[in-house]
Amino acid sequence: MISLQWQDGVLSLLDQAAYPQQEHWITCSTVEETAQALSSGAILEEKIAAVAGVYGYCLAAMAHQELQQTPQFQEKLDQAKALLLASRPGSRELAAALDFMEHPPEAYTKNVDQLTTLLATAVTYDRQQVIADRNICRNGTDLMGEGTRLLLRTDRGAFHSASPCGALGIARRGWKRDVLEQVTLCEGRPSLAAGTLLAQELSKENVPCTLIPDHAAATFLARQGAHLVLADGILAAKNGDLKAPVGTYELAIACYFHSVPFYAVLHADDIDLTAENGSVFGQEEGDPAAVTEGLDCGQAQGWTPAYDVVPAFLITGMITDRGIACAPYEETLEEQVKHAPRKMIVHFDA
Repeated sequence: MISLQWQDGVLSLLDQAAYPQQEHWITCSTVEETAQALSSGAILEEKIAAVAGVYGYCLAAMAHQELQQTPQFQEKLDQAKALLLASRPGSRELAAALDFMEHPPEAYTKNVDQLTTLLATAVTYDRQQVIADRNICRNGTDLMGEGTRLLLRTDRGAFHSASPCGALGIARRGWKRDVLEQVTLCEGRPSLAAGTLLAQELSKENVPCTLIPDHAAATFLARQGAHLVLADGILAAKNGDLKAPVGTYELAIACYFHSVPFYAVLHADDIDLTAENGSVFGQEEGDPAAVTEGLDCGQAQGWTPAYDVVPAFLITGMITDRGIACAPYEETLEEQVKHAPRKMIVHFDA
């Protein structure tokens, strides 16, 4: 299920919070409608929010195209950027995407039509994300041999991105290449909601799949075993510490104890060389109501972290769109960031 479409100047976004109970699409024809969609809670994945943001930026340009080549045009774009950023406070991905829009590839700047330049830049950003996802899948599959049994810690499916991505994308590619034997999905939510969706996706492709709760992962590794464990990450520090969804830390510990290779999966753009180590990510706490909601706990209070920080020594390697980085991470992660691939140019005809 693809969750974002851009056609004829209209942005359509799948309400991911409502899916699969209902397939509801949010149509955006203005930057204001885009910002509303991004702030509504309907878009769960930050990378989808970033792609939506660049098209929302274009919608603002389209609404004021008569002001092109005037200072007022840039003022309208600045207002649109501020509105979009306010819809997703603290989103690193959205901020980077809008910065990309403000610095288009040099080949586009020769176009006197500012709107055409912005549209081409947005399409370029969108396609680069798709290419990066495919490269991650290719690099991850290179770790797999015939008969590989995978355990995945992920909540990203095809409906979370413009293409199969992350740990699940690696598993799907491995199945198509006949090197995958079995997938086990590790889910943290009590309802197993995300895992259920991912299991449905794998079942459609006849991939043998088992769904387990987070707290059963260590016992599963002890009894059933796995050749590789893949977990989607959020952000990597310079030393290899990993910011990741809650539950990833304990899974990494279980892998370390049972000598099972543990690989993080993320984009190279999610490597932050300004963060010396994981302490920079802080110790933000999650919503206590997420623990106690719907339960009669008396006077007890809930507690949950907002995310995990996994120490680098627990991580066998990091699979990115630019290769696989292993320790010493200070060297290998820096190499991936500094040796970025040449920016793709989209030949765009207005």
